[in-house]
Amino acid sequence: MTTKPMLRLFATPEELWVASLTQLEVYKGSQGLHRRVEGDVEFNRLSNCVLAVAPEAQRIWMGRGAQREVETFGPERSPPRIFTLAEGPDTPCKPLNVELADLVCDGARLIGCQVDGRASLSRILWSDLSGEDWRTLPLPEPVIAEPHQLAASEEAERGAPSGVLLSSHLHGVVAVDPGAGRIAVIRPGSPKVDFVLQWEPSTREEQWFAVPTQQGVLVAITQSGHASTLAHYSDKGALLTEFYTEGTGAVCGLALADADSALVIMKCALGRLELSDESSFAEITSVPLEDAFRFATATAAPGRVWIAPDHFEYGKLAQVRCEAGKPLELLLFEKPQKKGAPLWDEGRTRPRLEWAVANPEEKLTGKTELGMAVSSSVTWKQRFENVGALGAGLLLSVGGRPMESGLVTISVRLNGEAIQLTPVPGLDSTFERRMTLEPRTSGELEFTFHGVNEGSGLVGVELSPWTPPRYLPDPQSFGGTHSFITHFFELRVNPAETP
Repeated sequence: MTTKPMLRLFATPEELWVASLTQLEVYKGSQGLHRRVEGDVEFNRLSNCVLAVAPEAQRIWMGRGAQREVETFGPERSPPRIFTLAEGPDTPCKPLNVELADLVCDGARLIGCQVDGRASLSRILWSDLSGEDWRTLPLPEPVIAEPHQLAASEEAERGAPSGVLLSSHLHGVVAVDPGAGRIAVIRPGSPKVDFVLQWEPSTREEQWFAVPTQQGVLVAITQSGHASTLAHYSDKGALLTEFYTEGTGAVCGLALADADSALVIMKCALGRLELSDESSFAEITSVPLEDAFRFATATAAPGRVWIAPDHFEYGKLAQVRCEAGKPLELLLFEKPQKKGAPLWDEGRTRPRLEWAVANPEEKLTGKTELGMAVSSSVTWKQRFENVGALGAGLLLSVGGRPMESGLVTISVRLNGEAIQLTPVPGLDSTFERRMTLEPRTSGELEFTFHGVNEGSGLVGVELSPWTPPRYLPDPQSFGGTHSFITHFFELRVNPAETP
């Protein structure tokens, strides 16, 4: 069982945003456009993801939540940071000043949760969209929920650490903590956690789904992907209604269709559940989507729900029209192949260098052929630019067989100032300069190659930003580089020119 979704949907009446790891697909009407989130915020592509989206504010939050699944996945190798990115060519990427396990956007505020050493829910916090001032939402004592129909075997391992998953819905935000057997609900705009229900902790074979309702919370627990119990609870833990399904009717996702009904996604069908005293499935409709263990959902407007298989390589998604008194209707959409401009492509947390070109249509090939005669010289100049965050210096490394064998000597200037390369036995010659490397600033390197002996060979140049340890994932490091740019010179030293 996992609480880390591969896919998350965020919807408004006009747009659907499909967040898949570090990329977004943005749908407007029936037109889909694939747009990546670029930058250096991804420490680990398989654990980093887009966590929350505020379409109206044109802002997203991405990173890696601190779920502390150390017992399952081993020690954390990089800090579990979450970053705020706002659209714009010069917008900085800003890390949150608090460690969170998961995060959602609930209108004009952010709601995040923290976990204890067993990856169980310990605190729920909130902030405005700036993400700067975080306050605690008090947790009430859990209410014991009445038992449901689906019972796990006595041999099943209960209480396995599984982390906490947050999601936002029409009637509030829900925090699902299967490993501790708890579900917490925060109503829209509420200054506290409104209620917490307590069940037996989940087993490794169970998948939990939950959406808040006006009366309490609708919960689906699916066991081994084959059997499910679908139960509607009051905020006092009373079991209002319950259904048991199995086989192709196993629940794979939940969403509120409107204030009084829910859309239930099963393996091969959809059902509309009326949330009343006489709860019943109003209709069953087949689902022409690929089989999935879990579906991501988002309610765009009353009677309009988006669903997609919870996998970053999903092929199709569907909009479900589930208006009261009308039959369920599915509109299928292909995953967009058209690529648009990157979103927030200047989201940088560390310095990053790029070679600059005078004409935007030009492109540096990465290799330059240079010829010279013995006792003569040739010069190559190139500008570079810091397109990332603030840096504290530069590291320059130059090496290759023409230097080692004495075919050439090299003179180097940085911004017009002569610099001295330091030979390192067995390694390339290096130069290190402590200097303030502001974002969007550029510099110039100038290399002059002096022919000494006849011959040919390749010389490589590597330039990288030096950063202090506070920018590094490894807290034990005393400084290092996060990016580098290279260039190669194919040198040929010809015989000395005769008078």
